[in-house]
Amino acid sequence: MTGTAQDLLVTVSDEYERIFAALEPLAAVFAGTVTNAPGRASTTDLAALRETIFAVLAAHHGLVAGAGVITAPALLADADYWLEWWWTRPSGGHEALRVNLDPTAPDFFEYTTADWYATPRRTATRHVSGPYVDYACTTEYATTVAVPVYADGVFIGVAAADVLVSHLEQRVLPALRRLGHSLALVNAAGRVVVSASPRYAPGELVPLVDAHPVSLASAVNWTVVDTATAVSTRS
Repeated sequence: MTGTAQDLLVTVSDEYERIFAALEPLAAVFAGTVTNAPGRASTTDLAALRETIFAVLAAHHGLVAGAGVITAPALLADADYWLEWWWTRPSGGHEALRVNLDPTAPDFFEYTTADWYATPRRTATRHVSGPYVDYACTTEYATTVAVPVYADGVFIGVAAADVLVSHLEQRVLPALRRLGHSLALVNAAGRVVVSASPRYAPGELVPLVDAHPVSLASAVNWTVVDTATAVSTRS
């Protein structure tokens, strides 16, 4: 079972590696747009990123639900906060995310404190955040793949993509069930990402015992856990 669990983890890791790879061109276009803008870049300038964002969504249709860039505060000349973020409607079209970015508003979307923004900024490395409930867009459990972006050595924001847990389940759950009906895929904190166990649903915490997340060459530091014993499988 352990070897097959390792195969499952490698498969999941490879899926996320492909998303990371797709975000690199987006990060490059974002950095180039900011660097080459006459004066400070504006929200209008970031419209040039849409073709690349749509390419990310198309390349990972059925897995990635939304993608785009999130700017560092005060980066743009006409907006202190900005998300050039697009998601795919059920009809297949693209729609821009609408959130309140006015810091004085009670429903201000303070994204700088979100793990998917704060961790890449702090660590200067790519990151997978979640699962968490994506209240800003889909209201579903999601994971966010994010990479920090720099222009002339200065942090300017992140390029990111959302993977809905429901989409990931379609790919992972059949294999997880074949391994055992008490198993769950969890993140390093023990929070369930995908579960074959009736005891735990996505987002819940498993009280890990003797847990050793499998080390992969990836930012996806997840493991397969037997929820009946809360002991992780080993690589």
